[in-house]
Amino acid sequence: MLLNRNKFGGFRPAKILKQEKMDAPITSDIVIINGNSHPDLANLIASRLGVKNGGCSVYHKTNRETMVEIGDSVRGKDIYIIQTGTKDVNNNIMELLIMAYACKTSSAKSIVGVIPYLPYSKQCKMRKRGCIVSKLLARMMCTSGLTHIITMDLH
Repeated sequence: MLLNRNKFGGFRPAKILKQEKMDAPITSDIVIINGNSHPDLANLIASRLGVKNGGCSVYHKTNRETMVEIGDSVRGKDIYIIQTGTKDVNNNIMELLIMAYACKTSSAKSIVGVIPYLPYSKQCKMRKRGCIVSKLLARMMCTSGLTHIITMDLH
């Protein structure tokens, strides 16, 4: 739900515009890529928006390093990376960061991480002699090149 600030400093719900069905395909400036966490979700989103799923292949070498190859050009385009962190959380995070960095070094206009379940989001408080892992993850995402993050249900 979108919230706007009112004149008294509080928040009020924003007006939600009527959602219209997307019959016309989106322009070709949008590229949707995905890692190994949920390729079916990325394909559903791409077909709903009328864009093709970008040619990105993510695989693991024999020494368990993550390799990312982006087949299509992303120069000057808006990139949406669909990746969630459910089964193998740390590998999914590394895939996301490497995909974002590959898009950044390929001169993408903007890189949006669509992360339905954001890993480590519950570790947002300082513990005894610990660290705030969600803050570390946010910094890593910014450093890798993500310009925006879309997520749901942080707590």
